[in-house]
Amino acid sequence: MTANGSTIIGIVMLLTSCSTVQLKEPSAPSQVSSKSATASYPKPSPSPVPAAKDKSAIRSIDFAHLTYPNYPDYSHDRKIRVTLKSGQGSPAYLDYGDVTGDGVEEAFAVLGIDIHGTAIPHYVYIYTLQNGQPKLLWDFETGDRADGGLRSIYSDQGDLVLELYGKGKVLGTNLYADDGSSAQTPYPYYFTQTRYTWDGSQFKQKVPPVIRSDSKNYGTPVMPLYHPPK
Repeated sequence: MTANGSTIIGIVMLLTSCSTVQLKEPSAPSQVSSKSATASYPKPSPSPVPAAKDKSAIRSIDFAHLTYPNYPDYSHDRKIRVTLKSGQGSPAYLDYGDVTGDGVEEAFAVLGIDIHGTAIPHYVYIYTLQNGQPKLLWDFETGDRADGGLRSIYSDQGDLVLELYGKGKVLGTNLYADDGSSAQTPYPYYFTQTRYTWDGSQFKQKVPPVIRSDSKNYGTPVMPLYHPPK
């Protein structure tokens, strides 16, 4: 066989072997399970909702069995301050209202003062409730009837409103000073209304006092009487 023939036979055999090779198609990318694609995390538990604060919880306090500090005692040659222990003092008047601006009620306990005379002053205690226990915010003594005597104490839009009989009668001043009312005809029946606001640590006078007039029950407190719990 000639060289050319050998060459032709080799080319034919090479082409035949190539035609039998199976070309592999590229494999498709592996499919990821939808279950494994989604990470499995525990659902967050809802935040605990705090219990609603009882805005009138202080009404459950028995004010006939409470300790009253700084109570004025006139049974000696001079006035002294004493602490009335539980059961030794009971309010003559008691009312409630929010005077600190937090929407929760405070209590206004008013005790009479025995001065062994004809005057009728009162002593006022303002309590809030802290951790289920009464906490004293303010206490003060009023005058006698037309001379700065207590007319009323109440809450108004988160403020404390104090009303004392007489003209220009404000705590921290001489409640027994002559205000000129007794010389007027007809009698004017003045009382002084002072508004206080709580600043987080004490009550401060908010605006100048207002002078008003009302003859009804003049000289006595216009407040709810205290009724001990049964």
